[in-house]
Amino acid sequence: MCKPKYQPLNYPKVWPPPNMSPASPECFEYKIKYIPIAGWIVAFILAQFRWSRFRREVLSPIEDEIVEQLDARETMNNWYQTQQWLDTPQKQKIALIISEVIGLEKPIESPPPLHPEDPFGPLFWGPFDDLTPIFVRFEIEKHFGCRIPSNDLVFRAWDEQWTIAKFIDYYDELISRDALGK
Repeated sequence: MCKPKYQPLNYPKVWPPPNMSPASPECFEYKIKYIPIAGWIVAFILAQFRWSRFRREVLSPIEDEIVEQLDARETMNNWYQTQQWLDTPQKQKIALIISEVIGLEKPIESPPPLHPEDPFGPLFWGPFDDLTPIFVRFEIEKHFGCRIPSNDLVFRAWDEQWTIAKFIDYYDELISRDALGK
């Protein structure tokens, strides 16, 4: 067993990601949205342009920073089996599931190896109200045949700024408790 040869993920320069502000009362988009049908359509189109610009100028650079850091980690076969912090086969499988989902959700060539101090937020965040937490939950439920409570865990992990090691430990505990309860 060995320690990771790479650094934990750093938070992007802009964190947490801001929400797009609504149209200001002075702008055309805001004023036209009160005209039935035609105004609604024009306001919708203008809002789409505003969203596209916000995504391109604010959210994409955040995602790019995260992806760049994950891509910089060298690909290692069976990385999860060689890590000291993943000391049980169950934790190893949870880490593998998380890594594979992150690799699919973010434009990364292969699933990235995880570091125990990786912050939960950047790994599970995406510019489109990311589905990573939901996919992780479903894959874990499917693989371990257990029931994970609602996504309140995700909000808790986000608010309390958990590391990925803490998140994996918590899922490990939930799965073990569920197995004992059956």
